[in-house]
Amino acid sequence: MGNHMMDYGMMNGLPGGFYWVFMLFRGVAGFIFPLILLYLVYRFMKRKEGEFLQKSETPLERLKMRLVKGEITKAEYEEFKKIIED
Repeated sequence: MGNHMMDYGMMNGLPGGFYWVFMLFRGVAGFIFPLILLYLVYRFMKRKEGEFLQKSETPLERLKMRLVKGEITKAEYEEFKKIIED
């Protein structure tokens, strides 16, 4: 009988007055977590789509990018351009 006074106001180890706060947080987290997960999957797929588009460049576009980056000279560009166009 004496131990019942010690447990007054407690629910699962939490004070009874604050239990609703934890339940609310649990409900909000259960709603927001799937939304965050869906957003991250969406961003991942968009990034992969962008990488795919970059990989589908034509050889001439890649050659132009190498010239712009300074990887090849203008003379090399003209030589490679003739090879690609033939």
